[in-house]
Amino acid sequence: MRRLPPLTSLPAFEATARLGSMKLAAQELGRTHSAVSKQIAHLTDELGLPFFEKDGVGVALTAEGQQLAAAVSQSLDGLETVWGDMKARAESPVLNIGISATFAMRWLVPRLARFYQREPGVQVNFRMTGRELLPEGEMDAILTWDRLQWDFCEREDIEVVGDVAFGLVHAPGMELTEQGDGFHVPTRFVQDISRGTWKTWEDKAGIRVSAEQTISYPHTFLSLEAAIAGLGAVIAEWRLVEQDVQEGKLLAPFGFLTIADGFGVILPVRGRKRRAVRAFVAWLADEGFMKNIPELRTDP
Repeated sequence: MRRLPPLTSLPAFEATARLGSMKLAAQELGRTHSAVSKQIAHLTDELGLPFFEKDGVGVALTAEGQQLAAAVSQSLDGLETVWGDMKARAESPVLNIGISATFAMRWLVPRLARFYQREPGVQVNFRMTGRELLPEGEMDAILTWDRLQWDFCEREDIEVVGDVAFGLVHAPGMELTEQGDGFHVPTRFVQDISRGTWKTWEDKAGIRVSAEQTISYPHTFLSLEAAIAGLGAVIAEWRLVEQDVQEGKLLAPFGFLTIADGFGVILPVRGRKRRAVRAFVAWLADEGFMKNIPELRTDP
């Protein structure tokens, strides 16, 4: 347990020591002269030694007062510096957003100009996920949409901004065949930290898809490019492949499995109440609505 002086009395002591006058200290602190005098008397009673002595119309520090004033001034200077830095960060128009590289490239960046038009002056910086998860303490917000990898229902620091939808996609030239009570593809692609997405999707969709081989990439966009090239199939979220499906570069033979409220934003403490973060989350909710999603079906 810390043995500290009465902390509520320290502002009155510090101001009086700095200004050399209880009257001036009272004016600066917005208190009465009597209130400042009582605070300093409280400190004196706690120690049993005086901190000030009369000096003309003002006061001067005793030896004990000089010692305490130096310690209090140093502590408050450090606190003022840290608080100022934190205040500047809280009011900064720069947002540090954690996001997967694929989601940034294929969905967010193409729409970001609309956010800048809506919130001029705000600047979005990205930290990309890959093989490793991002340190949440360094982020103002982290976008999360990979519901086949993990379920965020237990977390209280996530704000839902929409649904997600996942489906198997492949190029028109790739062969998808029936095999037993399921289907077969030559190759399936996964992302390094999301190796269980195929099984999760199969379980939720009620569709079994076997493959001769599974190839893992550090980023989902590499899997998508491989699928577009006709090298295999991948489980993808609708936002990431909507344009490719509409243009016929990719087929979605089983449609898409929708997971309600699966698109969310993790809000670490450092960004939770920042105005710019709240504006970004509100924009995501408006921008993230999905339409024209091919419905899930078990027969291609």
